[in-house]
Amino acid sequence: MTPFSLVSFLVCLLCTILGLFAFLQIKNRLHLVWALFNLDVAIWSAGTFLAGMATNENLARIDWKLSHLGVLFIPVLFYHTIYLFLNLKNRVTLVLIYLQAIIFSLILLSTNLIIYPIKFLFKSIFYYTATPLYCLMFFVWVVIVIIPFFELFKGRKDLKNLKQQQGSYLFWGSLIGFFGGATTVAPAFGLNVYPAWHFTICIYVLMATYAIFRYQLMDIRVVATRLSIFIIVYSLILGIPVWLGFKLLGKGLWLVPVTCMGILATVGPFIYLYVQKRAEDRLLQEQRRYQATLRQASAGMGKIKDLKKLLSMIVYVLTNAIQIEHASVYIFDEGKKKYLLGASKRKFGNNSFLESIEKESLLVEYFVQNKNPLIFEEINQKALDSKDFKLSQLKQIIVSLEGVLLVPIFIDQDLIAIIIMGKKESGNPYSSDDLSVFSILANQTALAIENAIFYERMKLTHEQLFQAEKMATIGTMADGLSHQINNRFHALGFIAGDAIDTIQMNQKELTQVEVKEVLDELQRAFVRVQDNVVQGGEIVQGLLRYTRKGDAGFVPVDVEAVFKAALEMVQFKIKMHELKIVREYDPANIPKIKGNFTQLQEVFFNLIDNGYDAMMQRKNEKKEPGFQPTLIVRVIKEGDFVQIVFEDNGMGVKEDDIHKLFTPFFTTKLSSKKGTGLGLYVIKKIVEDNHGGLVEMVSKYMQGTQMKLRLPIAIG
Repeated sequence: MTPFSLVSFLVCLLCTILGLFAFLQIKNRLHLVWALFNLDVAIWSAGTFLAGMATNENLARIDWKLSHLGVLFIPVLFYHTIYLFLNLKNRVTLVLIYLQAIIFSLILLSTNLIIYPIKFLFKSIFYYTATPLYCLMFFVWVVIVIIPFFELFKGRKDLKNLKQQQGSYLFWGSLIGFFGGATTVAPAFGLNVYPAWHFTICIYVLMATYAIFRYQLMDIRVVATRLSIFIIVYSLILGIPVWLGFKLLGKGLWLVPVTCMGILATVGPFIYLYVQKRAEDRLLQEQRRYQATLRQASAGMGKIKDLKKLLSMIVYVLTNAIQIEHASVYIFDEGKKKYLLGASKRKFGNNSFLESIEKESLLVEYFVQNKNPLIFEEINQKALDSKDFKLSQLKQIIVSLEGVLLVPIFIDQDLIAIIIMGKKESGNPYSSDDLSVFSILANQTALAIENAIFYERMKLTHEQLFQAEKMATIGTMADGLSHQINNRFHALGFIAGDAIDTIQMNQKELTQVEVKEVLDELQRAFVRVQDNVVQGGEIVQGLLRYTRKGDAGFVPVDVEAVFKAALEMVQFKIKMHELKIVREYDPANIPKIKGNFTQLQEVFFNLIDNGYDAMMQRKNEKKEPGFQPTLIVRVIKEGDFVQIVFEDNGMGVKEDDIHKLFTPFFTTKLSSKKGTGLGLYVIKKIVEDNHGGLVEMVSKYMQGTQMKLRLPIAIG
């Protein structure tokens, strides 16, 4: 066997394997055409292999005809592949290309006008000579190859992401393959270059098949380098023994087993890896399944903001995905300086677990030092082997926790949680693959817990900000409140004084009629006292309602009731007689909304207050004759929501400031005493985050502002 035949045989074998692989993976027409292309290259390389082994001219001519039957369809199927890959529309060109290949094939098989005459080259190969018709066929062949290269190069720029990377593989792989394949033509034209460069076709078909069937691609340079190294190394490893055999033994039957051995040595590692993977997949099918579930669960943990729900989800997923007897999570509590039981789940029996783990525990000390998952059996064996007292204590702690596998959760260097897992229901031990997956789970869990803790702290901070804003508002209302309460006390003082004077003046000289008059006067006085007490109580109750944190649940709330409550409070801050309020809605026809009364009262209060300030600013700055500050309130039902619109004719907002308005501590009010910069921020948080609604603002400078609230209707 000559090196030419050996290379041809390897190309034939590889292309046949890839062609069959492509047939098994067919999902579309592109896959089918590529499978046919590989088999066509296999036909060409089979012909060149036989031609290189031919012992006379007649056999060589037949073999070269077989080879060129494949040659004629290689550019055709390559063009068809690129045609489908790029979604080209020129179907006429495709038909003409197939037609010329059929015509040349008929000439090739029925005459000797293409393959003739035969000459003996390199002291080992009967080679064909290029005839005039062969030159024409070769020219057409080159043109047909250039067309898809041009289309691929031109179309590659319009491809996106994965498709662009696949285009790069096809372009450079094809260039390498066609260059190597074309070198086999050189001797036919009198260029006596030994035709063994077609081994590059192996690189070509591997790269192209990889590009067509893979959806995630490595850098093309990496793949090309790996394939080149593989082919060069195997060519040397298998080529040197064959070359030595030629030198020492010459041609003979020894080439057959050596060739078979070389082929099997090449294919063997791939077969081994394939069989090994299938065997492992079958043996570890269940394990791989739950590992995939854990990876998916770990990816979704970051979306859970509630810490308790997050911990409950962790134990639920562990027990159900891995099929273990029980699982629990202990999380560090800053206040108690202990790891408290955050969540647990037991499939059988009661759900009782150890309530806490001390911070000074040997288990915590072990994790701080090692930071790796801990398997009970390993600690148990070490304790037995070394007779170490600390290990024995650690073993007892793990037994009390009923742990088989314990996984630490770290944020930076701080151990924030410990996951305890029981036995697998199947009785199988935890594997090294399990530990790798649990390490990934631990990292994702750490991030998720950190996010949940951060969210809880932010929620507390928001509540504190909201409360601070309320208290700041109460501060601005102090004058109005003190005036109203003082009025009540003054009224009570006058009434009481009048009553006392009446009694003192008439207590000695009273007729029966006069006694009746005094009693009537006293009755009227006490009625006035009672009225003032009620009014004072209402002021205090309104103030108390406004300053509450609003922790009550969400219930059906009447919009008109909220609006009236907001007006009760805002009258202590603004001069109501300066403001005209227009209600453009019928309270009887407005459905109740699902909300928190106190929080919504705060929203309405802020909107009325903001509108009033904007209108007073316009009145004072522009001094327009006949200007009447007017606040229009509309309530409109929209499907499952109610839209509440507060429209004022105030100053409006400058276009540059609109996007800043909902930012904490940003205010457009002229005095810092007038605004904290938290009002609109609080409104947005209450409506959107707490009530699942929407806040929109439309404003034109010097014309006015519309604030639109979209809130869900209460069901039932």
